[in-house]
Amino acid sequence: MNPESYAALYGPARPARSHHGTGVAVVAAVLWAVALVLLGGLGFLALWGQADTGATDGIPLNWVLICLAIAAVPTGLLCTPAVRRWSVPARAFVTGLATCTIAVGLTVWAA
Repeated sequence: MNPESYAALYGPARPARSHHGTGVAVVAAVLWAVALVLLGGLGFLALWGQADTGATDGIPLNWVLICLAIAAVPTGLLCTPAVRRWSVPARAFVTGLATCTIAVGLTVWAA
């Protein structure tokens, strides 16, 4: 018997790669991309508007609080026991959905 054939038939098992979370990961990446583009655009417009009104001494406190609140939502979601049991693509999807919802809400509110 050919040694290569024997190794292919009776060698160690090579499990097939699972494509279980690929679609979820792609949707999560799109959600995060939309959220980051919207938040970046809002931050740019807010800083530009602040600079247009005159001299600035620093970042206003309400912007800092809004940024902390936006960062606290996905962090709080990731700390819950139910979400920690999920797969990584599912966690990225849920946190991206929450962040994208906040970003779209802020964009609609600011427009």
